[in-house]
Amino acid sequence: MWHLAEGAVDSNSPYSYLMLVEYHASTCAVAVDDDGDIAGFVTGFRLPDDPSTLFIWQIAVSSERRGLGLGARLLDGLADRPAIPRLRYLEASVTPGNDASEGLFRAFAESRRTECVEEELFDAADFPGTHDPEVRFRIGPF
Repeated sequence: MWHLAEGAVDSNSPYSYLMLVEYHASTCAVAVDDDGDIAGFVTGFRLPDDPSTLFIWQIAVSSERRGLGLGARLLDGLADRPAIPRLRYLEASVTPGNDASEGLFRAFAESRRTECVEEELFDAADFPGTHDPEVRFRIGPF
């Protein structure tokens, strides 16, 4: 997951991916190709103060698989898991101009026939160095 994330999404430490799949396995998913290589992944967790909301930490698809709907299938599969009962909302943060992620989450809301509310989550000044702001996408209720 760490190798796939490099250059595709904000890179985190390998340890963070191990921790996510160890302690949040029910809210993470990995897609593998016929050779057993990771073709895509989605990581998420339930909000501690609102377990009916699933926050998507990252979603990434290999460059060879982009544009084929794999990201949407990963997101659908995760949201529909029986291990995630009482899911009412899905949230994610996206940097402005990330057209692929914006389109993915808007299309997810449309496919679920529900709202997608977009609001600033973090301003650029909240980050050290140079970083774009993060916009929260809140999708639901389901």
